[in-house]
Amino acid sequence: MRYNRKQYQDFLATEIETQVRGYEQIINTKAVVLKNRGDVFVGMFIKINEQGFAIFKVRQSDKMPRKNSFWTAVYYIDPMSRFRQWGDFSWLELREKYQKDFSDAYCCWLSKSEDDDFCLVGLKNISVEFAQLLTPNTIVAFGPNDPPLLYLKNLLRYTESTCVDPLLDAELHTHMWTPTPIEASEDSNKLLLNHLNASCHLIIQGPPGTGKTYRMAHIVRCLLDEGKSVLVTALTNQALMELAAKEVLEGYIKGGRVSKTSLTIDETRQLPNLKKVNENKCNPIKGELTLASFYVSSGWASVESAFDYVIMDEASQALYPMIAVSFKLGKKVVWIGDQKQLSPIILTNEDIINGNNWNSIVNGFNTLCNSSDYKSFLLKDTFRLTKRGAECTGVFYDNLLNSVSEYQTIPVNISWLKSDGGPVMEYLSLPLGEKSPEIAISVILSKVKSILAVSPKASITVLCKFKDSIRTLQKAFVLGLSVKNLPDNIKIETVDRVQGLTIDYCFFLIPNVSTRYSLQTELFNVATSRARYCTVIVADKLLLKENMNEDVRKYLLKASDNSFVSFAKTVSSSSITLTVKDKIDLSKFERKRPKLVDGKENIYIIDTNIFVDCPDIINRIGKKYRIIIPSTVLEELDKLKIKEGIDKAILSKAAKNISVAFTQKYSCMEDANVSLLPNGFDRKNPDCKILSVALKHSEENPILLTSDNMLATRAKGLGITAITLKEFLRR
Repeated sequence: MRYNRKQYQDFLATEIETQVRGYEQIINTKAVVLKNRGDVFVGMFIKINEQGFAIFKVRQSDKMPRKNSFWTAVYYIDPMSRFRQWGDFSWLELREKYQKDFSDAYCCWLSKSEDDDFCLVGLKNISVEFAQLLTPNTIVAFGPNDPPLLYLKNLLRYTESTCVDPLLDAELHTHMWTPTPIEASEDSNKLLLNHLNASCHLIIQGPPGTGKTYRMAHIVRCLLDEGKSVLVTALTNQALMELAAKEVLEGYIKGGRVSKTSLTIDETRQLPNLKKVNENKCNPIKGELTLASFYVSSGWASVESAFDYVIMDEASQALYPMIAVSFKLGKKVVWIGDQKQLSPIILTNEDIINGNNWNSIVNGFNTLCNSSDYKSFLLKDTFRLTKRGAECTGVFYDNLLNSVSEYQTIPVNISWLKSDGGPVMEYLSLPLGEKSPEIAISVILSKVKSILAVSPKASITVLCKFKDSIRTLQKAFVLGLSVKNLPDNIKIETVDRVQGLTIDYCFFLIPNVSTRYSLQTELFNVATSRARYCTVIVADKLLLKENMNEDVRKYLLKASDNSFVSFAKTVSSSSITLTVKDKIDLSKFERKRPKLVDGKENIYIIDTNIFVDCPDIINRIGKKYRIIIPSTVLEELDKLKIKEGIDKAILSKAAKNISVAFTQKYSCMEDANVSLLPNGFDRKNPDCKILSVALKHSEENPILLTSDNMLATRAKGLGITAITLKEFLRR
C-alpha cells in the first residue's frame, strides 16, 4: 500500500475541520450561557502556592470546574473580565476583541474557602508569561480547552512540502513485527546504545510498568556525556516532566543543560533550574537536552535545525506524519511507545476513517513497526505488576511479560481480593443501555470503602470509558464517603486520561452499553494494567458472550478463574497453546435468542445489507408482521447502483419487492428522528439514523434485521433486539 500526499492532506484537513466544527459549536454560544451551564467559570486570583499551583477564589453559587479537567485561562482587558459585562457576546467574540493573553490550565483540586460564599480552585499548567500578568484580585475567565490546531496545521504544512520523504512517500509493506525481548539490566542499556550508534533508527516497545522513562533517561545521560544535542518530544508535557525529574538527569538540570518549551509555573517550582526555551524556537546545543511537545516540535521540521539525536516518547500516540517529522528533527531517531496501549485521539468519525482507509495514518507507530525493518526491542520486565498480573496482561504481548515487582502479594487481608494480586472479576446483572448502573456503582463504592478501612492511604483509581459514567461516579463517591471533595488518593477518570498512571488498586467499570468501546484492545489493556496489586473489573455476567478481540477474551477467562484455564508461556505468532484443567460452564454466559413476542406487533426494521444479500427478504418475513424501511436505507440502495461489484439485478429485485410492499401497505418508509439518539452518537451517520427509527418504536418490540456487527452492537446497547440474516433464516 502507498499513500500519496493528497491522502495525508485530506486526512489532516478533515481532522482540522472536525475539531474546528466541534469547537465552534461551543465558542459561538453566548458566554453568559456557557457560564450558567458550567462550561465557563470566573475566578479571582489569590496567589501561587509552593507547588506552583495558581489559586483562585470562585463563588459557591457558580458551577464548579470538574477536578482533573482541562481549561483555557483567559486574561481580559477590563471591564470584560467581569461576566456582567459580557451581554450578548459569544465566547469567541470576547476572545477576539478583548483577550490580552491566555494559557492552558488544569484543575487539580477544589477546597473550601474561609468565606462561606466562595470556594478555592487550584490550577496548574499556567504558563510563566501568563502568571506574570496575575496580581492579587485579578479576575480570570476559564473556558473550553483550545483544540490542538497548531499541531495539525504543522503536520499539514509538512505534507505539503515537495521534498521526497523516506516515510510519507514509501511503500508500506505489512509484515509480522517481532521485536527482540530484553531484560531490565545495565547490559540491556548498553545493548540499546550500541545498536543506536551502529544505525540511525531504533524502536523500543515498552509494555505497562517496564520502565520506559527510566531507560530513556539513561540513554539521554550517555548521549549528553558524549556532547550530543538531544531532543525529547512527546504528546504531553507531563511525559516530558516525568523524564526531567529522573534522578540521573538531576546534575544536568542543575548545570543548566536541560531546557523546555512552554514552561509553566508549576514546572518551574518542581524543577527550579529547568531552563525555558525562549519563544519556543528550535535551538540545538551540543551537550544539552531540549524537551518539547509534539505541539511545538512539529513546527521545527527543517534540515537546518536538526539535533544529533531525537527521542520520541509516547510514539504510540503520534500520527504517521508526526513519525515522519522526526526524521527532519534529528540525524538519529529513537521511537519509544507501545502500540498495545492507547492510539492517537482524533475526532473524525470512525466510519470516515475506515471508508478512506486512513487507519495507517492515524496509528502512526503501528504503521512504522509493521512496515519498516528498523531494529526493535521489547522491554519484557515489568516493575509494576505482580506475577499473576503480568501473566494476565502478558496475553497482549505474546506471553513475554515477566514480573520483577517488589509487590508480589497484597498487603491487606480482604476476602474478595486474591493474595497474589492481579485481576478480579465482579460479574453483575447490569441493565442494558445504562452507562451509570446503580448496582455497579454501589458495589464499587462498597469495595473501595473496605480497602480504605484497612489501608487509608492506598491509592485507588476508578475508571470507565464514558464521561457520563465518570461524572455519576464522582458524585456518588463524594456523597458515599461523606466528603466535600474526593481525597487525593482517589482518582475517578476516563481511561484515556490515565495512560502512564501507576496506583495500588484499580476498578474498571464496563457498563452494559456499547461494550465494544470498553473492550477495545488498547483501551482495555491500559485500564487493566495500572494497578500494582489488583484490578477489579465490574461488568455484566454475560460479558463473555460479547464480540471482542481474542486477547481480551483470554485475559477475561484467566481473570474469571485462574484454575480453569492456563496459557503456555511460549507461543508462536500464529497460535496459542491452551490447557483446559476443568470444564468451563459457559451456559451462564449464553444469551437467549431473540423471540417473537405474542400480542405485540414485532415490527421488523431492515438494514441495507439485508436487501443486498437477500432481495426477497420482505416476502420471507411475510404480511403477518409490519415492516419498516428507514429512508436512509432507500438512499443507500440508490447509491449502490453506481458502485462497482454490486449485482444490479439484485438491487432491481429488492426495489420491486419494496414497491409491492408499500403498495399493499404492509410495509412503509419512515424518516429518522436523530433527537432520540444518546449523546455521543453521530447524528449524520447512516447507521445511527437507522437506529433512531428503531428507537421511535421502542415500546413495540422492534427487531432490527442487520448483518452489520457495529450496528447490531449499538442496537443491543440501546436495548433493541438485533438479529442477522442467518439467524432469521434459521427460525
